[in-house]
Amino acid sequence: MERVQDGRLARGSARRDLLLNAAVRVVAGTGFGSLTHRAVASEAKVSVASVTYHFPSIGELRRETLEHAGSSIGLELASLVLAASASVDDTPEICAAYAVRLVVERRVETAAVFELIVAAAHDDDLRPVVAVYHGMLADLLTPYEGDRGRAQIVAAAVQGLLLVQMVSPFPADPGTLGAAVADLIRRYRAHGPAENHLDRSDERHN
Repeated sequence: MERVQDGRLARGSARRDLLLNAAVRVVAGTGFGSLTHRAVASEAKVSVASVTYHFPSIGELRRETLEHAGSSIGLELASLVLAASASVDDTPEICAAYAVRLVVERRVETAAVFELIVAAAHDDDLRPVVAVYHGMLADLLTPYEGDRGRAQIVAAAVQGLLLVQMVSPFPADPGTLGAAVADLIRRYRAHGPAENHLDRSDERHN
């Protein structure tokens, strides 16, 4: 009986992965607004009932799709960190390799994540998932940059470079992209953030 139950769980997990992979392709191909149960069913070549069984609400489907795409991207970063030496000084090269992998080997997942990040501006349920994704790169950068806040700024800048690369009609070659990411990280560490004068405006009025 236990083996039967294990088999059912495995099949259920495989079906969820199939549906989520299809959902990621839908978002990457035609945008976040096209993510519906029917669109996923069509992409996965299954019934709509199969999709609604695993993801009863559209909100759940959206969250799970973002988590699935983000996890795939996160695994790329984790594998690079494990393969590198323990030196913090290797951080720029790790991030450079990570950026190249995202736009070359994980392009579909990366496109889906960017679509869902924009959607999170209007969907409170997606924001915690986006924060987890953004935090992965910031976690890696914090020891190198020396401060969590600084690391989050650099992580956002790296993501901006990736976004431009993804939508550019004349994208840079992978080597150039990697060099730009590494240079950005090193420059920020060397010079630090510019003073935010806007933060001090209230002090002048008090």
